[in-house]
Amino acid sequence: MKLQTERIDNHRAQFTIEIDTERLEDAKRKAARKISRQVRIKGFRKGKAPYRLVAQHVGEGAILEEALEALGDVLYKQALEESDIVPYGPGAFDDFELEPAPTFIFSVPLQPEVDLKDYREIRVDFEEPEVNADQIEQTMRQMQLRAVEVTDENVQVAAAGNRVTVAVESEFVDGESPDELTEEDAPPLEQDSLTDDESEEEDGEDSPAPYIPKMGDAFVNDENAIIILDPNEDPFTHGFVEHLIGVELGSDVEFELTIPDDDADETIHGRRVRFFVSLKNIEAISIPELDDDFARLVSRNRGDEELDLASLRAATQEELERSTLAEAKSRYSGEVLQKIVEGAAIDYPEMMLEEHIDDMIGDFERNLAQQGIKLEDYYRLTNSGKENLQEQYRDRAIQSLRQSLVLREIVTAQEIEVSEDDIELRLDLVTAGYGPGPEIRKLFDTPQMRGNIRNELMMNHLNEHIIAIGRGEDPAAAIEAWRAQMTGDAKRAEERSERLQRYQTEDAADAPAEEQSSDAELEVLSEAETAQPGDQSTSA
Repeated sequence: MKLQTERIDNHRAQFTIEIDTERLEDAKRKAARKISRQVRIKGFRKGKAPYRLVAQHVGEGAILEEALEALGDVLYKQALEESDIVPYGPGAFDDFELEPAPTFIFSVPLQPEVDLKDYREIRVDFEEPEVNADQIEQTMRQMQLRAVEVTDENVQVAAAGNRVTVAVESEFVDGESPDELTEEDAPPLEQDSLTDDESEEEDGEDSPAPYIPKMGDAFVNDENAIIILDPNEDPFTHGFVEHLIGVELGSDVEFELTIPDDDADETIHGRRVRFFVSLKNIEAISIPELDDDFARLVSRNRGDEELDLASLRAATQEELERSTLAEAKSRYSGEVLQKIVEGAAIDYPEMMLEEHIDDMIGDFERNLAQQGIKLEDYYRLTNSGKENLQEQYRDRAIQSLRQSLVLREIVTAQEIEVSEDDIELRLDLVTAGYGPGPEIRKLFDTPQMRGNIRNELMMNHLNEHIIAIGRGEDPAAAIEAWRAQMTGDAKRAEERSERLQRYQTEDAADAPAEEQSSDAELEVLSEAETAQPGDQSTSA
């Protein structure tokens, strides 16, 4: 056997295998015997007819085809062994030439290859995010609303300041009529994301156009929306609250509003929406004042040291700074990754891309199913087919696949690993908030949980490396800083849990005797109602 190997298009290798004529003839004789066992030839038992009669019965071409299939499998395996090529997927038998010598030609998809080039030299400016006073006050306001007290549960007419529970249905009453769903109007394709950030440029030419709601499309639907009737804090759009003030309990109200130009969704500015609202419950409430007593209550309820209002604002600012920094780092990681991808040399076989597209279409099909739409119905309504959907996904799949391959290569190049100590550290943080005890640890320390944590930490470590590269910092130091932060977070969570238990014990001791008795009776009753024979589960 003479083997020639060369690289061809679409990241494939081509095997050209020349064999002796005698080897082909031997394969044909074996093929004829196999065929003779499958067909009846007059005057001969199955498997005993001579070659000449088998050829007359089925044709020389059928024998050659059978021989090529059997011999091809053997030759292909030998070629893989001699060439040391590890294929990405199944090879293909491309051609056979009989002259001047029997020659088989195969193509085989190669494993993807990534050259990251000088990726460690890539730099991207990083802007430290800032938390402004409005964000802090908005968060403080949310704390207030979570701490409201109900002063009257039987209010009959809604008034400003009340808390109401409503069923809301709404729809656009202007815009294009949805006579027929078109491909452009169909549910949007799922955005594939390999990091926590969308790497596509928002205004890029390949970005899909935003979906424009049609007449009759839903704006917001909620069976149990809980709303505080404050005209300055409309939940859905300006003017919503004022239409509920003065409405009686159990009544239905219908009205239309225009979406203002300051709405976050620019595609619906100026659109008219009709609301159908049923008033299900009305409560008079008392919203606590933002003072030191409120700050003390909030801090105790979450297990912090007792804080005054100024300290609570400072703690809130610190938490917001951490969360906004995490969001900024996630976006930054995507920006650096995109630069690395743009500078890398990436080769992969077409087969790999096709599989990636099929996976994305599978995700799209599952998304449609959640909306009650079958993929066949989507094709029918959009007058399209699988080929159209594959073409729609192709550019996005290329970008997604390139990112995925680069991420995998960075893991190898940077020797990124998740240690058992890292997993233990993450488990410490997960369980710290539930209080001490081995039973809590056992509840979370499962093979499935460890696998999930390992995957989460691998992406975390990978992002930390990418961020460090973009900023010209030491990735190892970034991982150590992450470990220090996790250790500190776990310690703080454990301290919070211990303080919370202490506060609860103190509050129970300070409660009036009759209230303690009532609480004890309720607790015993609750345990009696929920206990099951043989139940040894631990609740977190």
